[in-house]
Amino acid sequence: MAQIDPEPNYDHRLAERVVFYLQTGDWRLFPFTQGFDDEKRRAFKHDLREALADLQDSGSARKTSAVGFIMSDLRLKETVHEWADAGGDWPEGSFPRDPVTALGSSSPIDEPPSAGGIKG
Repeated sequence: MAQIDPEPNYDHRLAERVVFYLQTGDWRLFPFTQGFDDEKRRAFKHDLREALADLQDSGSARKTSAVGFIMSDLRLKETVHEWADAGGDWPEGSFPRDPVTALGSSSPIDEPPSAGGIKG
């Protein structure tokens, strides 16, 4: 059984737009970034890089990205929509000074003290 003209799982124009934004920082590509301060801009770029890596991994894990099948840009779309929906503010759960955050990584300075105040 062959699948003819499958529905696209990957929006190449979005990926190109993201890469161009990462290279240039041109807010016109994502107008909601116009008022971002340096901290938000760094966080948005970090999230975009992680989503791009996920896009690449979605195909390479199955050795299929070279032929353009199975790749999914769902995380990339979710990342852009999450930041756009926040309207220039931090997306829900991503403010870096909250004790519990959805951000992918943090430094020891960002970590809340462990139980009993002893860092583990």
